[in-house]
Amino acid sequence: MDLKDKIVLITGSSQGIGRETALLFAKEGAHVIITYNLSVKKGEEVFKECNKMNKSLLVHLDITDEESIKNCIEKVIDEFGAIDILVNNAGVISWKNLIEQSNKEIDLQIDTNLKGLIKMTRAVLPFMKGQNDGIIINISSGAGKKGYSGLTTYCGTKFAVRGFTQAMIQELPKGIKICSVNPGMTATQMTNFQGVNPKKVAEIILKTAKEEIKSDSLGDVDVWKFSFDSKVSDAVFGAKKKFRGIFGKEK
Repeated sequence: MDLKDKIVLITGSSQGIGRETALLFAKEGAHVIITYNLSVKKGEEVFKECNKMNKSLLVHLDITDEESIKNCIEKVIDEFGAIDILVNNAGVISWKNLIEQSNKEIDLQIDTNLKGLIKMTRAVLPFMKGQNDGIIINISSGAGKKGYSGLTTYCGTKFAVRGFTQAMIQELPKGIKICSVNPGMTATQMTNFQGVNPKKVAEIILKTAKEEIKSDSLGDVDVWKFSFDSKVSDAVFGAKKKFRGIFGKEK
């Protein structure tokens, strides 16, 4: 698929995987909507780079807030009139055993990683259905395919993302495609910058959008199957002891 002038909305795109994904889509000639929640400065930096390559848009987005989702979608439609690709990337993590996690930490992971992703998907669907075309890429995780101690709530949300994706495959009309891209441990703020370079994950997301990589029968695209630098194993998340108490805000 040619991404030239496609309208691409990426949640959590001010840093990490989202940032690298935004830059790659912009290089392909897409109109990229860069969203940020906590750091407008980081969002502006990504926007400036993307806007040099093709007209882009910077929008504040808190996917745990329904009004923020609504406002974001309205701004995109007002500016571009369509949403061709949604990359549900925003996420948070708490590197703690369940008994050590506060209810606030549990709620934020569920509200961001799962409920926010579902609500974002629901918000763009009327526009994709209206054009009978669209691609939705949900960023799950290797921790959504195997459970890891110290990541109980995070794993629960990422397993759920994959289940949501599998159900949506059956609901959506043929013109709209959906899949889960599953990275292993990636060097972002969420992992104290340990793991695979997020550019490698962004490359897989891009190839998936271009349909150069196809998802399997369950809608999964496992990054470690397509990148020599990535693998999923106990070792991937085995460094969790280093991150005790870290609460990562965005991918």
